[in-house]
Amino acid sequence: MLVCDPFADLDRFDLVREVIGLANADVEGPRTILFGVNPAAVEGNGIVGIPESTAAELKKAHRLVSMLIEPTLDLAFIFDRINGKLVGALEIDGCDFGPYFVGQDWADSLRRGQCWVRDGRELRSAHRGNGSLTPAESPAEVYSPLPEAIDFSVGFNDDPTCDFLELAIPDTSAPPFAEELEDSEESAVITQVLKQTVRTRTTQILRLGQGNVAMMLAESTDGDDTGLSEHAGKILSDARNHYFFEERAVKLDLCIRNNGAEDIEGVSIEFGFPRIPDFEVADRLYVSPFDKRSDTEIRNMGYPAVDVHEDAVYARSPIELLAARATQPALNCPLRLAVKPAMQGRKLAINYTLRGPADENLGEGRLKIRFGSVAD
Repeated sequence: MLVCDPFADLDRFDLVREVIGLANADVEGPRTILFGVNPAAVEGNGIVGIPESTAAELKKAHRLVSMLIEPTLDLAFIFDRINGKLVGALEIDGCDFGPYFVGQDWADSLRRGQCWVRDGRELRSAHRGNGSLTPAESPAEVYSPLPEAIDFSVGFNDDPTCDFLELAIPDTSAPPFAEELEDSEESAVITQVLKQTVRTRTTQILRLGQGNVAMMLAESTDGDDTGLSEHAGKILSDARNHYFFEERAVKLDLCIRNNGAEDIEGVSIEFGFPRIPDFEVADRLYVSPFDKRSDTEIRNMGYPAVDVHEDAVYARSPIELLAARATQPALNCPLRLAVKPAMQGRKLAINYTLRGPADENLGEGRLKIRFGSVAD
């Protein structure tokens, strides 16, 4: 547990460092950062509270912290009032897949690959190597120097020489609830159709994973229907997303070969896709609403970090060790591509870049995909 000084502002970048340090700490179970508590106060005066504005800033910082740290952590802010004073806690859980580090450069304050570990009252810089942590005197020592020239190849599946691939387009003609919603255009009609669906055969399926019919519809105190519940709407949305971005997605496997004679540590591979109609790169894993795994388990499957820009989509995945003269998967988890029938016969270029610990360009290239006919 880390108790932050309630009388000093905690910079967002300091928060990133503290979360990484606690996640890497040699302790068991969840770790917690407390806000609004003064541990040095006289007994009975320890709760000093935080202003509403600070709570709002911490909520905003949550997204930044989640985005910058790799591998993914399970983070949750909790706020409550004690003796009328607002206090907060950031709970850090799922710390079983470290070491944890900064996943990308941010402003001038954080550099990709930086790593810390909290040891009691001290937050120390650390070196990541072979899945363990060792002390580092400065951030510059987080990684060993890279070779002057990087000779590598990237290809499809398990062939680093394969730079062209033809793929069939998955058949997406029968998404969940399509029949029920086919003729429904107005939102009120759609709600009614979904309510009827929930009460009929679809409910028999949904019920297996999510509970009873009462959970699916919002009801008034006298039992009258008041519309589709938020719970039901999420299930239906999750089912459709799972269909398009998982069940019927193109799963893209890529490999990388280090042709050199030296091992390379702490690099990442980045793939760039064009943003075009009828083609989409999934920004995360979309699991079935019946999947019983926790969010932490799913996030730690290693799906690449996806960054959507106005004209391009970038997917990046860390590579802890690029072994000399060896071929290995370029991604910890295959990318999911949602491809519509209109892409039939079209070609798509994928640019790739191997990046070093300071995000430097270590080499780049291009792959191509041609989409064939729609699969039977």
